Amino acid sequence: MKKIFFNIIAIIALALVSAPAMAQYELEQGPSSYPDLPPDHWAYEAVTFLTDNKVVVGYPDGLYRPDQKVTRAEFSTMVIKALGLYEKETPKLFEYSDIENHWANRNIQVASYYGLVNGYPNSMFKPNADVTRIEALLVVLNALKPEPLDAEQARNFVSIYQDYTEIPNWALIQAGQAQMLGLVYNTPGHETTLEPLRPATRGELAKFIYNMLEAVQKIPSDKLKDEVKKTKSETGYVLDNVYYDEDYAVIPEGTILPMTIDTCMNTAKVQEGQEFVAKAPYNFVTREKLIVVPVGLAVSGKVHKVTRPHKFLSNGSMALTISNVIDNKGHEDLQVVSAVGERKADMRIIRNDPYLTRTRYNVVRGQNEYIHKGQRIDFVLLEPLRVKVYNKDDM
Repeated sequence: MKKIFFNIIAIIALALVSAPAMAQYELEQGPSSYPDLPPDHWAYEAVTFLTDNKVVVGYPDGLYRPDQKVTRAEFSTMVIKALGLYEKETPKLFEYSDIENHWANRNIQVASYYGLVNGYPNSMFKPNADVTRIEALLVVLNALKPEPLDAEQARNFVSIYQDYTEIPNWALIQAGQAQMLGLVYNTPGHETTLEPLRPATRGELAKFIYNMLEAVQKIPSDKLKDEVKKTKSETGYVLDNVYYDEDYAVIPEGTILPMTIDTCMNTAKVQEGQEFVAKAPYNFVTREKLIVVPVGLAVSGKVHKVTRPHKFLSNGSMALTISNVIDNKGHEDLQVVSAVGERKADMRIIRNDPYLTRTRYNVVRGQNEYIHKGQRIDFVLLEPLRVKVYNKDDM
């Protein structure tokens, strides 16, 4: 049996901070029936993916309405559809007093059976109440089995937000775990606040679910591990289309390598030359289950170039470079020669006013760009990555 060791000849990569990499899918063109969701919208990729997979639908007028609020019943339905549980028959184990004649009764029962949603202490579910951002994050986290955190560790993860003290005590640890796993999405212009008690929008929930679907392939909850259709190997994140050239495995151009960043950065304050560390959050493997990049691989990097946000002049952007491996797990021949990524500010959201949102971004300018500690950034290879392959006998 072969084992993969590493000799990375060259990497040039583009860092994207937006949606998670879904290596097993090719995103189709978005539905033309969503005129309010153009390709440059922050929720476009997530909504398109979920629409293609029949998780979400638009309104009769053809709009998606990404800023619309969502009820607890509607979100329960979205989540079980996303996880492939919609057709499941489950025993009725939960006696909620306010859902007996509700259209989502069965869907809420299914979501409850798999431990995704919970009711209130008074035996009510409140199906028609708006789901808040913290409630939604706890639901997507319930689909997973994250590493345990104590209250202090959780607080360290969420203290990057100015309003982290608004997180209810009962949700603090889960909020920290959600931040640690990259499940949180903050709309452009609101990166410094978590807004845990604000009702979540259809666009935000699409992003939460999209992030959840990536994570559930690797760390499903105990109740879901036998239910979720595995499209990735148990050993890690599967890289499609890897091919072999004699003693080398070749990861082709365009492959996405998601990495997590250990430093908070924003274009208003970050300095050129500032150092950071990026890590592989899990093993990157071939479909033959051979590891090509090991979990925990740490790569040093620097901020190569910064464009400060200036009103009426420019929105913020930053270019990141990585140059060498810090922790090669004992494989001395693993080297990263070069990698670079550029990230531009997203359109800052002025709630419920898309016209002013576009005007501020394109005319007023001055948008900042944020990267949070623990946030996952997708590096897209711009040229093939050749990895040396050794037989076990050569070790």
